[in-house]
Amino acid sequence: MAEKPKRRPVRSAAQTRLKQLETRLARLEEQLQTLRTEASGSVGAARAKLESLERRAAVQINLAQTTLKHSLDSITRTLAASKDTVETKASRLTRAVRAGMRAGSQAYRGRTRD
Repeated sequence: MAEKPKRRPVRSAAQTRLKQLETRLARLEEQLQTLRTEASGSVGAARAKLESLERRAAVQINLAQTTLKHSLDSITRTLAASKDTVETKASRLTRAVRAGMRAGSQAYRGRTRD
């Protein structure tokens, strides 16, 4: 019998955004490396222009890295808060189930048989 292919979980909006930022950052880093290579072999006005482009690319990379860091920090805080909320609710649910089990047991024992 053939196995069913495993479905990947649907990505959240935050995961999609992070993936986009990582892709953008990688692309910018590649472009910066290309600019540096071209600038090292150029002279005069062409070199000045390429160095200017290199500086702008470096600024964009720093911006992308900062955005990525803030996104990861935000997700970390959100996950921590979610974990705390889930733990609290699970604890309450556990206590409620145990109380229900005790009440049911006591009611069963307290019944009189006719």
